[in-house]
Amino acid sequence: MPDVPEALAGLSRLRHLDLRSNRLHNLPNWLPELPSLEKLDLRWNNIEPAPRLLDLLAQRGCIVWT
Repeated sequence: MPDVPEALAGLSRLRHLDLRSNRLHNLPNWLPELPSLEKLDLRWNNIEPAPRLLDLLAQRGCIVWT
């Protein structure tokens, strides 16, 4: 089962993250800690993201497609 690479956690200037069609089942807890993330595309995966994670992103103004 694929995972989101841990190396992305250190990309403080990352603004758009496109994870479409990657057969993902889980999201890392560090995603809301990406300070510049504005758009996150999770379509066409088998993810059931934790509502808290999506809430944290939404509070920051990040647009998330699921």
